[in-house]
Amino acid sequence: MSDEVGVTVDTSLHSRRAIFEACYKLTDRAFVTLARDRENPSLLIVGFRARQGSLDPSIAGVFVNELIDQEIRGALDREMAPIRDLIVAQAFAEGNLLDSLRDEGDYGEDPLGIGRLR
Repeated sequence: MSDEVGVTVDTSLHSRRAIFEACYKLTDRAFVTLARDRENPSLLIVGFRARQGSLDPSIAGVFVNELIDQEIRGALDREMAPIRDLIVAQAFAEGNLLDSLRDEGDYGEDPLGIGRLR
């Protein structure tokens, strides 16, 4: 057990948002500090300091795994954004955004052939 643990993160590999989200996930376990590497500005040093007593050094591994998790979540969020936006728009729309016949069609005419026997 130790008082402080540091992890160096390459900001060319990980987004700022993923880094902050991964840090935030661990604030219940430790105090988190961020500092730029003086010799290489693309490196960020993430420091963890014990809230009380000593700090489990495995927090570094937990942080690295959380960082990867946040990167994947961000990629999925970007990939699924158009679908999510369509679902939200449809949920709040007065009519049907995808099928205008569904709202304007006459059940007697049955333009989609829903009432026909198969």
